[in-house]
Amino acid sequence: MNWKFWKKESPDSTTGVNGPKLAKPKELPEPVGRKMVTAMKLDPDLVWSLKYVSRPMGDRRSASEFRIYNPETALQRGIAVKNWTSLDDLPDLILYTGSYDKSTNSIDIH
Repeated sequence: MNWKFWKKESPDSTTGVNGPKLAKPKELPEPVGRKMVTAMKLDPDLVWSLKYVSRPMGDRRSASEFRIYNPETALQRGIAVKNWTSLDDLPDLILYTGSYDKSTNSIDIH
């Protein structure tokens, strides 16, 4: 038996490579949602029902790139979005991609 409960095994323990932990899906950040409503003229009810997943962008801690998706569509298709990599093979679920830098408050949405 393995009684070393204080030592966590990494999800990728076979290769020994630890990657950065990716964030779970979250509500849209307020500046991103506001830009989608004001600049892109999207329906506010739709925008605030969307979720996004993100990952760090390079070596800057305040910058991240994100993918926006509709959780209702994912649920209807029986897909559980857990993090950024969950959407790698499902480009049709991704509505928007972009980057967000909290320190400069710059938002780029594609």
